Formats: sequence, C-alpha cells, structure tokens
Amino acid sequence: MSSQSSPEEERTARIRQARQVLSGGEVQSPRHPLDFGRPEGLINPAQRLYLIVLGGLLVLALLLYAIWGLGIASPVLAVMALVLLAGWVIF
Repeated sequence: MSSQSSPEEERTARIRQARQVLSGGEVQSPRHPLDFGRPEGLINPAQRLYLIVLGGLLVLALLLYAIWGLGIASPVLAVMALVLLAGWVIF
C-alpha cells in the first residue's frame, strides 16, 4: 500500500470541502438590510434612516421657504408632519 491517497479519495475530499464552504450554515444575514453591525449609540438602523429622511425633508422645506415662500414649502411641511406622526406611532 502506498501512503498517497487515490485520485478518487482526493476528489471526494475536495467535494466534501466544497459542500462545507457552500452550505452557508454558519452565515447569517442581518435582520435589517442597512444594518452594518451592532448599534453603537442610542438608535438602531431603522431609527437612523428615519432621522436622515426627516432631516432631508426639513432641509428641503427650509430651502423652498427661503427661495419661494411658504406656499411652495407647505406640501413638504405637510409630508414632514405625516412622517413625524408615523414615527410617533411606529417608534
């Protein structure tokens, strides 16, 4: 008997290793698609996204108000009010 393994055994070992790598049994997907790890502060990723959207609406409303006045900024302020109410209900 030789100390080297046969080509069939090597092939079986490679297939077994490929199955272990491709099975993904130890890989877990994050609960939230924007979750990049543990939250480092007081807010979770969903709340962070909410605050970013709310801040964007505020900046847009202020910009529209400064350029054209309250009449043009009113729809954005109405959407912002709805977002604030939704945040109050959800969070």
